[in-house]
Amino acid sequence: MLCIAFCISDHSNGQSTTGSTDQVIEGGKLIVELVKALSGKKDVDKDTGCKGKYANLCIENASANSITVYLEHRVSAEKREVVILPAGKECALQARVGVWTYDLRNTGAMQSLRKGDLLIEGCNNLVMNIK
Repeated sequence: MLCIAFCISDHSNGQSTTGSTDQVIEGGKLIVELVKALSGKKDVDKDTGCKGKYANLCIENASANSITVYLEHRVSAEKREVVILPAGKECALQARVGVWTYDLRNTGAMQSLRKGDLLIEGCNNLVMNIK
């Protein structure tokens, strides 16, 4: 950076002192702006990814029947319905963090096999096994 300032001042020998001083000042301003531009890239907010935002919930069905899982987020009331075939696996991707209420049923049945709450924490990918 100093080389640029010296190069600018060396080329100004043929001009008046005021002109060379102005060129050095302008060269210094240019260097300061370049340093700001290069160091400014570090100030950009980094994407935290899934932390504190969402996680993936996968459900594996080891039973002989097709199963439907109804999910509802307690705070946002977001609802999801996941149907898992026998010996299959399905995932609810990017589920919000927080408490989800689940209702597990045989597909087509009104009676619940199991109900409960599930806490999803950011980046904590969960797998629920149903046997």
